[in-house]
Amino acid sequence: MAEEQMQVDFTQLVNEIANRLRILESKQGLLSEKMLVMNQNMVEEYKKTLKEIKAIDADFKAVKMDLENVKNIVRHFSEEASKFAKQNDVKVLEKYIKLWDPLKFVTEKEVRDIIKDELKHKKEDKKHGHTSE
Repeated sequence: MAEEQMQVDFTQLVNEIANRLRILESKQGLLSEKMLVMNQNMVEEYKKTLKEIKAIDADFKAVKMDLENVKNIVRHFSEEASKFAKQNDVKVLEKYIKLWDPLKFVTEKEVRDIIKDELKHKKEDKKHGHTSE
C-alpha cells in the first residue's frame, strides 16, 4: 500500500509538474507575443520619430536660411544707412537754404523780362516827360 500511495503521489506530482509546465509554456508564449508586439511598436515609433527628426531638420535649415537672408538685408540696410546724411549735415543745409531762400531766386528769363519791363517803363516815362529814380 505504501508503494501504491507513493506511485499515486508520484503520478500526482508528475501531473502537477506537467500542468505547471503547460502554464509556464503558455505564459512564455504570451510573453513572446507581447515582446513581438512591443518590438513592432518600437520599430514603428522609431520610424515615426525619424520622420519627425527629418522634418524638424528641414525646418531648421529653412529657418537658418531665412535668418541668413535677414542678416544680409540688415547688413545691406546698415551699409546704405551709412551713406545717408547725418542729422548735423542736414541742419547745416537747412540753415543755408533758409539763408539763401531759393524760393526768391529768379530765372534768367524772368530777369530778362524784368529788364524789358523796366526799359519799357523808362521809355514811356521819357515820352510823358517823367523821370523816375
